[in-house]
Amino acid sequence: MQSLAKLSGGDTPDKSQFPLRDEDDPRVVYMLSDRATRISLKVKPKRREVHVIVPGLRSLAKARAFANEQRDWIDVQLEHLPEPMPFVPGGEILFQGDRYRLVNPPGKGRGRVDRAQRKIVVPSPDIDSFPGRVRRLLIREARAELEAATHHYAGELGKRVGKVSVRDQASRWGSAITRAGEGHISYSWRLICAPPDILEYVCAHECAHLVEANHSAAFWAVCERLFPETKMAKRWLRKHGQTLHAVGAG
Repeated sequence: MQSLAKLSGGDTPDKSQFPLRDEDDPRVVYMLSDRATRISLKVKPKRREVHVIVPGLRSLAKARAFANEQRDWIDVQLEHLPEPMPFVPGGEILFQGDRYRLVNPPGKGRGRVDRAQRKIVVPSPDIDSFPGRVRRLLIREARAELEAATHHYAGELGKRVGKVSVRDQASRWGSAITRAGEGHISYSWRLICAPPDILEYVCAHECAHLVEANHSAAFWAVCERLFPETKMAKRWLRKHGQTLHAVGAG
């Protein structure tokens, strides 16, 4: 990623050079958007940075001025993010709502979760490959839990789910669509870091969309029938959602 300072002669960059990092504050990144109609700021907890949405090349100078005006706001938002939980040997991360220690034993082998001792054991040939291996283990664990809960709640509604995807979604914990009469649901792998009942709620929420593809009163009635503690789970995600994005950050 280039910085604005490296652009020659102070020329306006072309589209191919975006995203651009602010030369004075590397936490600020300018993102060009042809769909945006106004300049806006978006906090990215996982990356520990703020994206400045630039609605067209001609708006770059105004976007830079706006970011400078909002420097105090940017400082406050980033300072209040939860402490990062990087994937490093000996570090701790959240797993199913509890803190687990990451262990990197010598040799080869499949990563595993030691629930009795609250350890995530991930062999890797070198330190550079360790974070990727931890992430893949978490995705594997998330997929197993998410698939089981999804088919359970879909079954209660008499619906069929043909595909469950597990991704690193930045803005949603889950999303659901219906194709050819069966559901296709995508989830964030970070739900495996939350307490199990929060994961269960998100699965119930997405399955409810197979009946009501909206957020109407009828949708929430279906959701609460599947998962009576819906309001509690919604509050938990509002309060602790950024903590889940701190897992693997840093």
